[in-house]
Amino acid sequence: MEPSESRNRMRIAALLFLVVAGYYWKLTLTRQFEWMNGADIAEQVLPWFHIQAQEWHAGRLPLWDPYLWTGQPLFGQAIPGAAYPLNWMLFLLPLKNGHIAGWALAWYYVAIHLMATGFCYLFCRSFGRSRSASLAGGLVFGLSGFLGNTPWPVMMNGAVWIPLVFLFQLRASRRPRPAANAALSGMFLGIAFLSGHHQIPIFTALAWMGVWIYLLARDRRLLVPAAVALLFAGLCGAMQTLPAYEYGHLAKRWVGGPEPIAWNQPVPYSVHAQYDLKAFSLFGIVFPGVKMHFDPFLGVVAFSLALFAVTALWRDARVRLLAALALAVLLYALGHNSVFQGALYGLIPELEKARSPSAAMVLFQFAAAALAAFGIDELAASWTARGTWILAGFGALTLAIAEAMIFANKLTFPADDRVILTAVIALAAAALFAAWRRRALTAAQARVLLILLLLLELGNTGQYDFADRSDRNQMQWLDKIHANADIGEYLHKQPGFQRAEIAADAFKANWGAFHGVEMHGGQTASVTNNVLDSEFFDLNGRRMWGVAYTIATAPQPDAGNEVFSGASGMKVYRRDAFPRAWAVHQLVRVPNITEGNILVGQDPESFRRKAYMMEQPPRVETCAGTDNVKLIEHAADRLVIRAEMACNGMVILSDAFYPGWRARVDHRPAEIHEVNGAMRGVAVPRGRHIVTMRYRPVSVYLGAALSLLGVFGALGWAAIALWSQGRRQSATS
Repeated sequence: MEPSESRNRMRIAALLFLVVAGYYWKLTLTRQFEWMNGADIAEQVLPWFHIQAQEWHAGRLPLWDPYLWTGQPLFGQAIPGAAYPLNWMLFLLPLKNGHIAGWALAWYYVAIHLMATGFCYLFCRSFGRSRSASLAGGLVFGLSGFLGNTPWPVMMNGAVWIPLVFLFQLRASRRPRPAANAALSGMFLGIAFLSGHHQIPIFTALAWMGVWIYLLARDRRLLVPAAVALLFAGLCGAMQTLPAYEYGHLAKRWVGGPEPIAWNQPVPYSVHAQYDLKAFSLFGIVFPGVKMHFDPFLGVVAFSLALFAVTALWRDARVRLLAALALAVLLYALGHNSVFQGALYGLIPELEKARSPSAAMVLFQFAAAALAAFGIDELAASWTARGTWILAGFGALTLAIAEAMIFANKLTFPADDRVILTAVIALAAAALFAAWRRRALTAAQARVLLILLLLLELGNTGQYDFADRSDRNQMQWLDKIHANADIGEYLHKQPGFQRAEIAADAFKANWGAFHGVEMHGGQTASVTNNVLDSEFFDLNGRRMWGVAYTIATAPQPDAGNEVFSGASGMKVYRRDAFPRAWAVHQLVRVPNITEGNILVGQDPESFRRKAYMMEQPPRVETCAGTDNVKLIEHAADRLVIRAEMACNGMVILSDAFYPGWRARVDHRPAEIHEVNGAMRGVAVPRGRHIVTMRYRPVSVYLGAALSLLGVFGALGWAAIALWSQGRRQSATS
């Protein structure tokens, strides 16, 4: 690489960083705003992040969440994003008072958008666009619509890789090095799956396959590169997809329907119809805030440039491909208003699991951003006076309608007043395009002004929903998670590792993960079938699962006696409950969990001495002696039980039975049995013993090995191919 080219790339990288960091000034230049607000983000994502950060700082890979639903696998649930390398970097940053620092979360958010902007810049450059046009295209993709307004980090992380997936796919079709470029395309799609949430990677894979079909129709020699791409996509995403596949077959997922669904049950089409792009949201492509569910916003400037590129450069096959992609995605996102989306829902296996068609608009915004870059480079040559008048007319008409609404409503505007800014920006864009066409501005001046105008328009959506830290209403969810630290400290110090519950839903049980307290239930997207089917929710079930403490503002039925009062006025009550680990000497075989639940309901106290199983029980003995069983250590993915057994029996642990847990009795491997519906049991002989359990999931370790093989294989293949090409060029020169 020439030194001048290297310097140019460094300058562009620095410029991208400064622009994106400056755009998010609320996060980078002040400490007055929060992006991690809202019920789902503050009460679900933040506790998941906290668990993983704690595990990384303890020197352990975060594998298991012990705080909710008697334990759940982090990789298997997928949404925690445990397999994603950018998250690892966040979790390894220095903690503040045991939690992820606010500055780290702010720059993590900025980094996501910087990656999206930079990757789309590279895509536009690969299509021969100028640096300024590519910069504008990157900003449109990274800051508008989906990426600009989606707070879920796992969804954003899955979307940022879209430009690189298609960049190397299209490079594979142009040659040289088709197979190596195809491997890189598959690698980046696999990395998108590592982000955690499956929805955006599924939509990306669907569009990717569509492009492969188009390319194969033009050149059948691409069959091998297409197969290579599929192979590497599967390999690189395996660290997330294998654990998720295992968990998916053992769990039920809440999808917005009346009941949670199992793996073999499709997401009902009514859910897709609920979360599709509503017809009125089409106005939201140019008007900010006109949306339901995921945001389709591009802005009047970017949308005008994309339309201009389609009309002026239709003969360019690249423009036609991008336009076809944008149109196909739009038709899919319309959901029940589009017969095409329904047909794909019925035809393509597993596509129904991506339940929100409106989220596919991120691919529309990607294609439109690249088209806008084409439009910018063509402006001076092909922009017409008619285009100026159309854009100016749109702005004037919008202003006139807004003014009429203001006067009709006694000098108040009844809707989102950002529509007025859209009109003003349309007029400004018309003036800029006209001046550019007439050479009243130099090309450099016009491009700088255009980028500033884009940033002005995008800035009225991308930071609009950040929470003001001084507004307690906006901060209510974060406040609930951070509050009652004294109660958390009290419960954390109590012996026995007993669980707690929240009365009357005063705040989410996910609070416990943030304060190191194991809780009953919690807000998650899915839970294992055995836990849901077991005797879990009524008082007898909660007592068996070791739920001894209730957090409430006032005494509750069956909560027991008050044992602690927090500074906030919340109190802790304690009831009698089973210990977390105990021994039994009678095992009853039942045909299913329902029959076992009936037994528990008939005589719950007897289950201090017996347990039920659905498989052939191991042999145990009854004796007059007393057992002494105590859970003495309980980390996230490992625990230790000290057991003094009067005779041969089974030690019961009230943690969720799940594949991947391994047990030892005095360093000898032992089988973990599924007892009482969803608990773990280990046969222990007479005498003193130490029972240890560790979570060592084959699905995660095998997936990690495959992902490493895929990433290093794709990178190595590309490096060798590039080196070979360089040698051939040197030999012929």
